[in-house]
Amino acid sequence: MKSSILIVLALGFAGFGALEVAALNPGADDAAELDAPAAETDAAPSPDISGAKTPKTAADPKQACLTPALVAAFEPRHKALLDRATGLDQREAELEALETTLQTRLEDLQATRDTLQAMTDRLDVTANEDITHLVDMYSTMKPKKAAAIFNRMDPAFAAGFLREIDSARAGVIMAEMAEEQSYRVSLLMASRHAEWRDRQ
Repeated sequence: MKSSILIVLALGFAGFGALEVAALNPGADDAAELDAPAAETDAAPSPDISGAKTPKTAADPKQACLTPALVAAFEPRHKALLDRATGLDQREAELEALETTLQTRLEDLQATRDTLQAMTDRLDVTANEDITHLVDMYSTMKPKKAAAIFNRMDPAFAAGFLREIDSARAGVIMAEMAEEQSYRVSLLMASRHAEWRDRQ
């Protein structure tokens, strides 16, 4: 048992001695490395155990990214995008042309509307002038003569004229009218705007 312990201690001291010799003669390892063949140095670079990162040689980005295989893979996608951009440009041009056409038509419609509105306004003025002329004419007629004409009119039409005539003059004319016609005209004039009176 004691002999085994002695053997172990002897081996330990021998190992420590070898380490001390290596520490005192550091150039030996460098000489061994210089004597080693160049092929071995190139084939297996020694790993860096100090933790420092070995700088890498920067690769050309064009060579790294634009390989023939990569270009060939993206060529259909690139062509599809170009075709789509061309189609969008054409569609945009068509929409602009359509917008211009619609704007022109809207302007034409507005001009036509303005023309029709002007014609309607002129017709309204003319119609009002005609009614005013007839009212003035019936107002200056003798009540009995005017009553004879109003007796032959449609009650609604007669009521419209009498509404425009001065109240005193209209009352005299209605007094000369036939009782039935005067009654109908009175009812029409009284019922005018009756729905608004009922709401009050």
